Amino acid sequence: MAASDQFAAPTRAFAEAMAGADTVKVRPTPAAVFEQARAVIHSGKRLDMAALAAHVGISRPTLYRWTGDRDRLLADVAWAELEHLLRYCDEQAKGQGVDRLERMAGDFLDLLASNVALHAFIANEGNSGERLATAPNGGVHPRLVAAVRDIIERDATSGYRPPADPQLLADGIVALSERWFYHGGDPAMNPDPATARQVIGLLLREPCC
Repeated sequence: MAASDQFAAPTRAFAEAMAGADTVKVRPTPAAVFEQARAVIHSGKRLDMAALAAHVGISRPTLYRWTGDRDRLLADVAWAELEHLLRYCDEQAKGQGVDRLERMAGDFLDLLASNVALHAFIANEGNSGERLATAPNGGVHPRLVAAVRDIIERDATSGYRPPADPQLLADGIVALSERWFYHGGDPAMNPDPATARQVIGLLLREPCC
Protein backbone atom coordinates (compact mmCIF):
# COMPACT_ATOMS: atom_id res chain seq x y z
CA MET A 1 0.00 0.00 0.00
CA ALA A 2 1.37 3.41 -0.96
CA ALA A 3 2.10 5.77 1.91
CA SER A 4 -0.49 8.26 0.66
CA ASP A 5 -3.20 5.58 0.57
CA GLN A 6 -3.32 5.34 4.36
CA PHE A 7 -4.74 8.86 4.51
CA ALA A 8 -7.32 8.38 1.75
CA ALA A 9 -10.09 7.35 4.14
CA PRO A 10 -10.59 9.22 7.43
CA THR A 11 -10.25 7.36 10.70
CA ARG A 12 -13.40 6.85 12.73
CA ALA A 13 -12.21 9.27 15.41
CA PHE A 14 -11.39 12.06 12.94
CA ALA A 15 -14.59 11.61 10.92
CA GLU A 16 -16.88 11.66 13.96
CA ALA A 17 -15.08 14.61 15.59
CA MET A 18 -15.19 16.70 12.40
CA ALA A 19 -18.87 15.84 11.94
CA GLY A 20 -19.62 17.29 15.35
CA ALA A 21 -20.54 14.02 17.01
CA ASP A 22 -21.56 14.30 20.64
CA THR A 23 -18.52 13.81 22.86
CA VAL A 24 -20.43 13.72 26.16
CA LYS A 25 -21.39 10.10 26.55
CA VAL A 26 -21.49 7.63 29.39
CA ARG A 27 -19.25 5.42 27.27
CA PRO A 28 -16.22 6.85 25.45
CA THR A 29 -16.67 7.64 21.76
CA PRO A 30 -14.17 8.03 18.90
CA ALA A 31 -15.01 11.73 18.71
CA ALA A 32 -14.31 12.16 22.43
CA VAL A 33 -10.95 10.43 22.01
CA PHE A 34 -10.03 12.75 19.17
CA GLU A 35 -11.04 15.85 21.10
CA GLN A 36 -9.00 14.68 24.09
CA ALA A 37 -5.98 14.27 21.81
CA ARG A 38 -6.54 17.83 20.58
CA ALA A 39 -6.74 19.02 24.17
CA VAL A 40 -3.39 17.39 24.93
CA ILE A 41 -1.76 19.13 21.94
CA HIS A 42 -3.39 22.45 22.87
CA SER A 43 -1.99 22.14 26.37
CA GLY A 44 1.52 21.98 24.92
CA LYS A 45 2.12 18.41 26.07
CA ARG A 46 3.46 15.49 24.07
CA LEU A 47 0.79 12.99 23.08
CA ASP A 48 1.14 9.63 24.83
CA MET A 49 -1.13 6.96 23.38
CA ALA A 50 -1.12 4.79 26.51
CA ALA A 51 -2.04 7.78 28.67
CA LEU A 52 -4.74 8.83 26.18
CA ALA A 53 -6.32 5.37 26.23
CA ALA A 54 -6.23 5.27 30.02
CA HIS A 55 -7.70 8.78 30.31
CA VAL A 56 -10.76 7.97 28.23
CA GLY A 57 -11.09 4.45 29.62
CA ILE A 58 -10.50 2.27 26.58
CA SER A 59 -7.92 -0.33 25.63
CA ARG A 60 -5.00 0.53 23.37
CA PRO A 61 -6.27 -1.81 20.61
CA THR A 62 -9.57 0.08 20.64
CA LEU A 63 -7.73 3.40 20.54
CA TYR A 64 -5.68 2.35 17.53
CA ARG A 65 -8.76 0.98 15.81
CA TRP A 66 -10.49 4.34 16.21
CA THR A 67 -7.60 6.69 15.50
CA GLY A 68 -4.94 4.80 13.60
CA ASP A 69 -1.39 4.82 14.95
CA ARG A 70 0.18 7.75 16.79
CA ASP A 71 1.51 9.40 13.64
CA ARG A 72 -1.90 9.20 11.99
CA LEU A 73 -3.59 10.72 15.03
CA LEU A 74 -1.00 13.51 15.23
CA ALA A 75 -1.44 14.26 11.54
CA ASP A 76 -5.21 14.44 11.91
CA VAL A 77 -4.94 16.73 14.94
CA ALA A 78 -2.45 19.02 13.18
CA TRP A 79 -4.64 19.16 10.08
CA ALA A 80 -7.75 19.93 12.11
CA GLU A 81 -5.91 22.91 13.63
CA LEU A 82 -4.63 24.16 10.27
CA GLU A 83 -8.01 23.72 8.59
CA HIS A 84 -9.65 25.77 11.33
CA LEU A 85 -7.12 28.59 10.86
CA LEU A 86 -7.42 28.53 7.08
CA ARG A 87 -11.21 28.55 7.16
CA TYR A 88 -11.20 31.47 9.58
CA CYS A 89 -8.83 33.47 7.36
CA ASP A 90 -10.90 32.67 4.28
CA GLU A 91 -14.10 33.81 5.97
CA GLN A 92 -12.55 37.00 7.37
CA ALA A 93 -10.71 38.17 4.25
CA LYS A 94 -12.81 40.78 2.50
CA GLY A 95 -12.69 42.06 -1.05
CA GLN A 96 -12.05 39.99 -4.14
CA GLY A 97 -9.36 38.85 -6.53
CA VAL A 98 -5.69 38.80 -5.76
CA ASP A 99 -5.96 41.41 -3.00
CA ARG A 100 -8.32 39.18 -1.02
CA LEU A 101 -6.12 36.12 -1.48
CA GLU A 102 -2.99 38.04 -0.48
CA ARG A 103 -4.73 39.33 2.64
CA MET A 104 -5.95 35.85 3.52
CA ALA A 105 -2.48 34.31 3.06
CA GLY A 106 -0.88 37.01 5.18
CA ASP A 107 -3.42 36.53 7.95
CA PHE A 108 -2.81 32.78 7.83
CA LEU A 109 0.94 33.31 8.30
CA ASP A 110 0.26 35.63 11.23
CA LEU A 111 -1.96 33.04 12.90
CA LEU A 112 0.64 30.34 12.32
CA ALA A 113 3.27 32.52 13.96
CA SER A 114 1.15 32.99 17.07
CA ASN A 115 -0.29 29.48 17.34
CA VAL A 116 1.13 28.12 20.58
CA ALA A 117 -0.24 24.61 20.07
CA LEU A 118 1.41 24.12 16.68
CA HIS A 119 4.74 25.48 17.90
CA ALA A 120 4.58 23.17 20.93
CA PHE A 121 3.78 20.27 18.62
CA ILE A 122 6.92 20.89 16.57
CA ALA A 123 9.03 21.42 19.69
CA ASN A 124 7.76 18.19 21.26
CA GLU A 125 8.03 16.04 18.14
CA GLY A 126 11.26 17.48 16.73
CA ASN A 127 12.35 16.46 13.25
CA SER A 128 9.83 13.63 13.11
CA GLY A 129 7.03 16.12 13.67
CA GLU A 130 8.30 18.35 10.89
CA ARG A 131 8.51 15.39 8.52
CA LEU A 132 5.04 14.25 9.53
CA ALA A 133 3.60 17.69 8.78
CA THR A 134 5.45 18.37 5.52
CA ALA A 135 5.66 14.93 3.86
CA PRO A 136 4.24 15.19 0.31
CA ASN A 137 2.32 11.94 0.85
CA GLY A 138 1.52 12.49 4.53
CA GLY A 139 -1.63 13.41 6.36
CA VAL A 140 -1.14 17.19 6.52
CA HIS A 141 0.64 18.67 3.50
CA PRO A 142 -1.60 17.23 0.75
CA ARG A 143 -4.72 18.29 2.62
CA LEU A 144 -3.46 21.84 3.05
CA VAL A 145 -2.43 22.08 -0.61
CA ALA A 146 -5.85 20.79 -1.67
CA ALA A 147 -7.64 23.28 0.58
CA VAL A 148 -5.62 26.23 -0.77
CA ARG A 149 -6.17 25.01 -4.34
CA ASP A 150 -9.92 24.82 -3.75
CA ILE A 151 -9.97 28.41 -2.45
CA ILE A 152 -8.05 29.66 -5.49
CA GLU A 153 -10.35 27.75 -7.85
CA ARG A 154 -13.43 29.11 -6.10
CA ASP A 155 -12.17 32.69 -6.30
CA ALA A 156 -11.37 32.12 -9.97
CA THR A 157 -15.11 31.75 -10.57
CA SER A 158 -15.60 35.27 -9.16
CA GLY A 159 -13.24 37.15 -11.46
CA TYR A 160 -9.78 36.23 -10.17
CA ARG A 161 -7.40 35.15 -12.93
CA PRO A 162 -4.75 32.77 -11.56
CA PRO A 163 -1.37 33.28 -13.25
CA ALA A 164 -0.78 29.50 -13.25
CA ASP A 165 -2.57 26.26 -12.53
CA PRO A 166 -4.22 26.51 -9.07
CA GLN A 167 -2.58 23.25 -7.98
CA LEU A 168 0.86 24.65 -8.80
CA LEU A 169 0.10 27.92 -7.00
CA ALA A 170 -1.16 26.06 -3.95
CA ASP A 171 1.97 23.88 -3.88
CA GLY A 172 4.17 26.97 -3.95
CA ILE A 173 2.20 28.85 -1.30
CA VAL A 174 2.14 25.89 1.10
CA ALA A 175 5.83 25.14 0.56
CA LEU A 176 6.73 28.73 1.38
CA SER A 177 4.45 28.77 4.41
CA GLU A 178 6.04 25.56 5.69
CA ARG A 179 9.53 26.92 5.24
CA TRP A 180 8.58 30.11 7.01
CA PHE A 181 6.93 28.29 9.91
CA TYR A 182 9.12 25.25 10.51
CA HIS A 183 12.44 27.09 10.20
CA GLY A 184 11.37 30.12 12.20
CA GLY A 185 14.27 31.94 13.80
CA ASP A 186 16.95 30.70 11.41
CA PRO A 187 17.83 33.63 9.14
CA ALA A 188 19.70 31.30 6.78
CA MET A 189 16.62 29.18 6.16
CA ASN A 190 13.64 31.35 6.88
CA PRO A 191 12.23 34.34 4.99
CA ASP A 192 11.04 37.06 7.33
CA PRO A 193 7.25 37.55 7.55
CA ALA A 194 7.22 40.56 5.23
CA THR A 195 9.22 38.68 2.58
CA ALA A 196 6.99 35.62 2.90
CA ARG A 197 3.92 37.79 2.32
CA GLN A 198 5.56 39.49 -0.65
CA VAL A 199 6.55 36.23 -2.33
CA ILE A 200 3.09 34.74 -1.85
CA GLY A 201 1.66 37.92 -3.37
CA LEU A 202 3.92 37.52 -6.40
CA LEU A 203 2.80 33.92 -6.81
CA LEU A 204 -0.84 34.99 -6.77
CA ARG A 205 -0.50 37.99 -9.06
CA GLU A 206 -2.87 37.98 -11.98
CA PRO A 207 -1.38 37.94 -15.49
CA CYS A 208 -0.91 41.41 -16.92
CA CYS A 209 -2.45 40.49 -20.26
